[in-house]
Amino acid sequence: MKQILTLLLFSLFFAGVVSAQEEVYSSSGKPLNRTKKNVKDDRLMDPSRIIVGGWGLFGIGSGVTNVGVTPILGYRITDNFSAGIGFGYQYLRVKDYYLVNTSFTTTEGRPLNMHIYSPSVWARHIIWNNIFAHAEYEHNISSYKEYINNTLVDPPYETRDVNINVPCLLLGGGLRQPVGERSSFVFMALYDVLQNQYSPYRNTIAIRVGFNFGF
Repeated sequence: MKQILTLLLFSLFFAGVVSAQEEVYSSSGKPLNRTKKNVKDDRLMDPSRIIVGGWGLFGIGSGVTNVGVTPILGYRITDNFSAGIGFGYQYLRVKDYYLVNTSFTTTEGRPLNMHIYSPSVWARHIIWNNIFAHAEYEHNISSYKEYINNTLVDPPYETRDVNINVPCLLLGGGLRQPVGERSSFVFMALYDVLQNQYSPYRNTIAIRVGFNFGF
């Protein structure tokens, strides 16, 4: 009987400890229900802070075709600061970019067909209202076929596959135009401060227009 009573008392004590651990108290010492909004969520990631979207590139004219797309995924770490990753693809075609000797008396044009893959990491900070600063490291992996005149072969030109890796550090800023509670159109102007000789942004300002959900 004594053992049963001891076991019962121990069980009641243990249940009280567990209950006390699950209870949450306010600064005044009053217990709070964990389901109430004034108790912070224990989840490490808030789905409402996830950012998805991206921007596109499209241009045709004077023998040049340039199209591309860059989807992004990010997270609003604070209300004003966010960071994430992106992966872009761009196709560039320039008609008659190379002039090659198709025979010993005839010269013809050959196009440039370039594929550019661009993984990136980025961060942005809202400075004031809808104005934000943006920084992005982008690694461009380019592949294309090069035509070279060579009078020692017939026909008198040869081709070779070229692969180039180009780092780019894009700094600048932009504006967002909200189109709902959690989405916006985004306009950015960025400059590559590294200015590698093979950079697709060499001596230019990169203009991006896109749509972001969650930003």
